Amino acid sequence: MPSVQPAAPATQSVNLAAEVARLREQLRLRDKALAHARKQAPPTFEGKIDPIVAEDWLRSVEAIFDHMELNDRQRVSCAVYLLKMDARIWWHTFSKKYYSAALLATNVDEFVTLVQGNLFVTNYAQKFNRLEKFAPEVVPTETLRAQRFIRGLKPMITRDVMMTSVELVSYAEVLDRELEAEYLEDRIWKDNAARRENY
Repeated sequence: MPSVQPAAPATQSVNLAAEVARLREQLRLRDKALAHARKQAPPTFEGKIDPIVAEDWLRSVEAIFDHMELNDRQRVSCAVYLLKMDARIWWHTFSKKYYSAALLATNVDEFVTLVQGNLFVTNYAQKFNRLEKFAPEVVPTETLRAQRFIRGLKPMITRDVMMTSVELVSYAEVLDRELEAEYLEDRIWKDNAARRENY
């Protein structure tokens, strides 16, 4: 008599369905970005040694990507599509060497635990922007990106940003408020130091 296997829990099937839906949406967006990029008639790059040719190609492609308002992941996907011959071979070698699973995991971990610490807001933003490219699933929306950025700030700056904002939904808005808060905090420290010297 055949043994009867217990049915998988409903939560597993829901999670699997959600993951499949998310992956389908990612593929749809990638395909849409590639189709849009093809319509812009971008130049291909074959890996010529001439740096002027490479720079011209890069500027042309960046202008198209800026016009299309692509995110970093979409830019890489479209740029790789435009690489031909030696350039394509170089990319495959580079991506295997420099984007190993261990390196990606390390960068994701660093992003997830990133805090401002002793950094200025601009330095923290640079590091945040560099590392977030490795963890798009951690901040898939602009709102989550802004929230993650705020969570890593110094408590005083976070407080100032949160107190002055009705609703911050974009990373750019958050960064603007944080730079202003840091500037004001610096002014307060300087004013207090000047008062102490005068007493």
